[in-house]
Amino acid sequence: MLIKRILTALVALPVVLISIIFLPPLYFACVVAVLVLIGAWEWSQFIGVTRLSPRIFYVLFVALGLFFSALVQVVPILLVALLVWLWAFVAVVHYQRQGAGAGFQFAVVRSLVGWIVLIAAWVSIVTLRMQTQFGSAWLILVLLLIWSADVGGYFAGRFLGKKTLCSRVSPKKTWAGFFGGLILTVVVAAIYGLFLPISQEKYFVLLGLAVIVALFSAGGDLFLSLLKRMAHVKDSGVFFPGHGGMLDRLDSVAAATVVFVICSYWMRF
Repeated sequence: MLIKRILTALVALPVVLISIIFLPPLYFACVVAVLVLIGAWEWSQFIGVTRLSPRIFYVLFVALGLFFSALVQVVPILLVALLVWLWAFVAVVHYQRQGAGAGFQFAVVRSLVGWIVLIAAWVSIVTLRMQTQFGSAWLILVLLLIWSADVGGYFAGRFLGKKTLCSRVSPKKTWAGFFGGLILTVVVAAIYGLFLPISQEKYFVLLGLAVIVALFSAGGDLFLSLLKRMAHVKDSGVFFPGHGGMLDRLDSVAAATVVFVICSYWMRF
């Protein structure tokens, strides 16, 4: 499994970086849209449909949302998505404590939430890439922070993990993995931030934002695990060998990029 994860990362990482740096804005937006629609196909498993036509309809439903989201203001979309993510994190805690889904036990809720978070993921990624100064550098930073949380969590959890973080939601997640991911995320932000054209004050703000990104990254991962349990689905897909489906990569990205873009607007990076 570890070998597959490493090989997949070695192939995917250069492709992602080249796409972010060199693709023209329109092409980049289209590529991200395709990835999001693959995620929508996988999400359709969570809403209780197995036949082909309803799953295709859900993908088209998300595609329509992507089209209209390009015509409206970005901030309201991201704020709605932020509220949805906070609700999702509450649901994870609620399920861990009481075994109840805080509304996500209903397929229609999972359907609408998927529509919102997938569209917001596309909006936040494209916005960060296109509409902020040094957009490529900022987007690469966010992805590095998310990957750092994942890598740090994986190895810290594997070698140091004993006490589980959310045993009902994801039995393999540990507190050691959580803090390992958090620490590595801050370290990466501290190093990367030295090369960004920001003031000393904003440099330290960036370190705080890295903590928030790590928290949302972990929360997005746990939320996907919760959805799998609610829908009685073992895996979201097999798009990335050793990593799972597209949603297994998009869950953390969808949560973390939304909060990063909102904070970057607020802090005027």
